[in-house]
Amino acid sequence: MDKDKKVRVAVIGLGKMGILHTALVNMIPRARLAALYDIDKKLSQYVEDAGLNVPFYSDLDKMLSEVDLDAVFLCGPTFTNLPLARECAARNLSMFAEKPLAHSFAAAKEMAALAADRRLVHATGYLLSHWCLFRTAKKILDEGVLGKISRFRSSIYISEVFSRKKGWFYSREKSGGGAVTHIASHLISLLYNYFGPVGSVFARTKTIHSEVEDCGTALLEYDGGVQGTLDVSWSIPGYRLTYINLTVEAENGSLDLTNDDIRLYLHRPAKGYPREWTHLYRADMPSVSDFELGGEGFYEEDKDFIDCCAERRKPLVSWSEGLEVQRIIEAIYRSAATGKAVPLKEVI
Repeated sequence: MDKDKKVRVAVIGLGKMGILHTALVNMIPRARLAALYDIDKKLSQYVEDAGLNVPFYSDLDKMLSEVDLDAVFLCGPTFTNLPLARECAARNLSMFAEKPLAHSFAAAKEMAALAADRRLVHATGYLLSHWCLFRTAKKILDEGVLGKISRFRSSIYISEVFSRKKGWFYSREKSGGGAVTHIASHLISLLYNYFGPVGSVFARTKTIHSEVEDCGTALLEYDGGVQGTLDVSWSIPGYRLTYINLTVEAENGSLDLTNDDIRLYLHRPAKGYPREWTHLYRADMPSVSDFELGGEGFYEEDKDFIDCCAERRKPLVSWSEGLEVQRIIEAIYRSAATGKAVPLKEVI
């Protein structure tokens, strides 16, 4: 693509995430918002009221036929990602899909194959890998500051579901699952980024209020000998915002990571970090960008996708990574259903 040419973008689905991505695309210098789509025709009034000088469509085929596009953001319900990906791949459009990649492992496999076969740029909306704090923790791990890692404990909590809920989001058939799919998937993506592919999974999930699981725990075993635990709940009181905690134990010390800080303890100094305690605060870290609309990471993941579309390179979190997250989620559900450990090599 010409370095001065803007990436022409459409946003498909104007729910909460679609509206957020619409606003962010308008801020990215290399992007041009070219069209908006939603099945709800009444949302055309939102487009007008928001002062967005772009055409609104409630007919997807008409939009894809009439508007010259380079890329799309798939922001509809999870079960729509695969049929939308088929339509867009047929027109050789690059795609950003909100997480999770699909409502099932089979659908995610098909999406990843569609994008790979046509050599399209593709990204998944797992934003934690774009946070400066979490990138700093990855750098510490990758540089071997801690030495050989033996085990980790991780958790992700939010106070969200305390009664029976209705709608597609709480339907296993349409959304793919509950707290594991929609909450833990962010943490699973981060763990994959830090530790790589999982060897096997042993898991338990529990339904309290919903048709889908409201909480769950998994033991993750890696081929190199690392063991880790993952715990998730969207029905635990006291967490108004999503809270993440990861503690890593290793030969040269430990690392404790939360949304807000990193606490690093070393037996021996390494890579510029001193012996004993180092405390790094998210508030003291430089922002990757000047925009934090909707929370840190959203602007960065959108900008990364647009830049990759312009430069024809792989985004930080592609559909390949999205598929591996879906593979781990599938293993968790299979293990919870059978009461047995599930090797990831069997999830194909």
